[in-house]
Amino acid sequence: MSSDPSAGLNLLTEAEAQARGAQIANAAYELSLSLQLGRPDYEGTAVVRFAHADPTAGTFLDFTGKEILRLEVNGAEVEQRWERNRLLLDGALLAEQNEVRIRYRNDYDHVGAGLHQFVDPEDGAEYLYTHFEPFDAHRLFPCFDQPDIKATYALEVVAPSEWQVVGNYPVASEEAEADGRVRRTYVETPRLSSYLLALVAGPYEHFEDRWGDTPLRVYCRSSLAKHFDPDEFFEVTKQGLTFFSEFFDYPYPFDKYDQVFVPEFNMGAMENVGCITFSERMVFRDPPTEIQRLNRAEVVLHEMAHMWFGDLVTMRWWNDLWLNESFATYMAYLALEQATRFSPSAWAAFHSRMKAWAYEQDQLPTTHPISGDVPDTDATFLNFDGITYGKGASVLKQLVAFLGPEGFQRGMQDYFQTHAWGNTTLDDFLAALERGSGRELQRWSELWLETAGVNTLATDWSVADGEVRSFRIMQSAPDEHPTLRPHRTEVAVFDSDASGPALRSAVAVDVNGPETVVEELVGAGAPAAVFPNHADHAFAKLALDERTLAFVQDRLEQFEQPFQRLLFWHSLWDMVRDQQFKAQDYLALAREKLPLEGSLEITQTVIGNALYAQGRYLPEEQRLPLAAQLFQLSQEQLFATQDQDFRIVWARTLIGAAQEPERIERLLALTDEGTGIDGFEFDQDMRWTLVTKAMAYGIEGAAGRLEAETERDGSDRGTRAVERTRTSQPNAEVKAAAWRRFLEDEESSLHILTASMAGFWWLHQGELLAPYVGDFFGSIEDLFATRDKEFATRYFGTLYPSHLPTEEVIGRSRELIGALGEDDKVLARNLREALDELQRAKACRDYAAS
Repeated sequence: MSSDPSAGLNLLTEAEAQARGAQIANAAYELSLSLQLGRPDYEGTAVVRFAHADPTAGTFLDFTGKEILRLEVNGAEVEQRWERNRLLLDGALLAEQNEVRIRYRNDYDHVGAGLHQFVDPEDGAEYLYTHFEPFDAHRLFPCFDQPDIKATYALEVVAPSEWQVVGNYPVASEEAEADGRVRRTYVETPRLSSYLLALVAGPYEHFEDRWGDTPLRVYCRSSLAKHFDPDEFFEVTKQGLTFFSEFFDYPYPFDKYDQVFVPEFNMGAMENVGCITFSERMVFRDPPTEIQRLNRAEVVLHEMAHMWFGDLVTMRWWNDLWLNESFATYMAYLALEQATRFSPSAWAAFHSRMKAWAYEQDQLPTTHPISGDVPDTDATFLNFDGITYGKGASVLKQLVAFLGPEGFQRGMQDYFQTHAWGNTTLDDFLAALERGSGRELQRWSELWLETAGVNTLATDWSVADGEVRSFRIMQSAPDEHPTLRPHRTEVAVFDSDASGPALRSAVAVDVNGPETVVEELVGAGAPAAVFPNHADHAFAKLALDERTLAFVQDRLEQFEQPFQRLLFWHSLWDMVRDQQFKAQDYLALAREKLPLEGSLEITQTVIGNALYAQGRYLPEEQRLPLAAQLFQLSQEQLFATQDQDFRIVWARTLIGAAQEPERIERLLALTDEGTGIDGFEFDQDMRWTLVTKAMAYGIEGAAGRLEAETERDGSDRGTRAVERTRTSQPNAEVKAAAWRRFLEDEESSLHILTASMAGFWWLHQGELLAPYVGDFFGSIEDLFATRDKEFATRYFGTLYPSHLPTEEVIGRSRELIGALGEDDKVLARNLREALDELQRAKACRDYAAS
């Protein structure tokens, strides 16, 4: 008998999990897997032991599989009842102590979840890895797939002898099999949640080091090993393990620390106990910037923080997912600042990526409380977002300012000592912080964690006779989320002279309610500019007053501290998105100020905003002329700078801004002839982007260039680039064939199909592509109903016509939202967010044209 993954809903509700969790105890698994080279499937045997408080009530195991070959319950073979990804166990079969044995066959997955199979196009080597969060462990084996039913795992794997096979715990024994494979038995794990189990297999290369008594290994594919830089990776790993062990006053809790770069990974990384998996994007095949290195270090430290917060102590249900992700995010940046060479840039990077992401997410119609209701695992899947990561971490950063670093640290130490190896809730976390700091946090939690929406802080001040006569901070909230919150912040006051802006003072203020008077500034000399979130502790949008805005536009590059300049740039970008500052004015300011900017973080952030504004927020008649101006600026800066990181950033911008055939041809010539810049040429990723653009714009010789680059780069990255480039052709037959493939191909990997989708839409191919707007809306409901949600969300994210803020697309989106039912929550959320940004783009275009 087999289970159809698309039959019914593949999810678990909170109510079902609570009911099952109340009955099941002392779970333990024995899992034996038989893996053979070159096969599309594998066999397994799972033995599940558990106690049941009320056996007559029955229970169920979660399982998505191909075929169950034999099912035994308490020693007797029984008939299978396998429905809706659930293996039902009738109460008549159960006792207080139970043993269920299932022998099964399953296909490998190719969507980056379950047990994913990948074949390297460079050398034909086969690689496997698991990814289970939040609800996919049951794609590998039958289990109670919920975080509060922790269990021990005894793993045995029979696999080709040339493979490395890595699990959560070390290998206990190895035995050769008659067919040449090797049987590896692993040390039984302590009690873990099902989503934290891991298995990685294949001919991985590895690098070794130690941190005290803990062995460290890093694995990557053989074809990538030449690109990997183990020394820096191990340095950050050891710095992080030392920092967290000391900060938490709790030693690293597991037996080993393996980190594995795996192919076609959907996430950035995953905190499997003792076997952390990473996207191969962090193995740098092209020269990386310092920002890329910092970002990789942050991911390493984020996953490491999870070893304590998430793995040692785990949330009871997914409504407290933020306890995992917000905490790990905050602690990663704290470790960057206090334990690594990236210290000077840590909080600027946090603001540019995590906090900016959170601000945007919190203004969407789908925003939600940091800690709130998560009725089922589909809702969990949707909550890996800017609220759970960025806003939660930003709120923790403000909480630390409120409690004091020592009180926060004492609370964390209490938390791990009290709850090690268990499951917790928000109340447990707050109680530990209250014990550590002596502060009451219930009201803080209600305002910050249990309500949605972002506040705006604005300064309102008057001047007479050269003095400040009044100074207020005004707090507002959107109508749909009207909560006003307390903010601990500092008001920066700047003076000005011939040498530039100078920080006069930073006045500490506790903002409460709609209006807070800052008495300390009344009677002081009139400043040139003020900023109500110095040091960036508050989580709030900042509205610049007229005096400050005028001064910033004139002298932004002269502010001494890069972090302050970054905060001003962010406020200006918020104003663009809120139709208070025209997109073309932001682009003009970028062209004026960036040649004078010495911060790579600011340059990269502002360029990213400028490219987005140029593509989405400008009237159509201004789009190409302003792209040409950005192209010209990037070309000038590329050839003027002596800094290699800036060269990389400007070269990427130059290619991104090339949106007319003659400019693309100019860059192709630089690729052929060389840039003439000592020590710098376009890297392989840049070359692929240019070849894709050459094909999309119908430039003569594009097919030959595609053939040459395919020969040059036979890697999986090259394979995906070929897919993208072929789909980009301005050819009706090519587009039609690609669209059919997107809907019908269920064999290719998710990443191959996503790459092909990425080449489909091009603004200049509008007439050719116009019919596919209707095709998208005509197909999307059925696709979400019948396909894996990983594929469906990629399909939506890549093929929704977000570049067309037209009445047709807006109208069709609204119509579809109105027609969706309660079971369509994944599609509904994707659609509501996409429509919101589309409407914002239209509003920004209309404002820019006014």
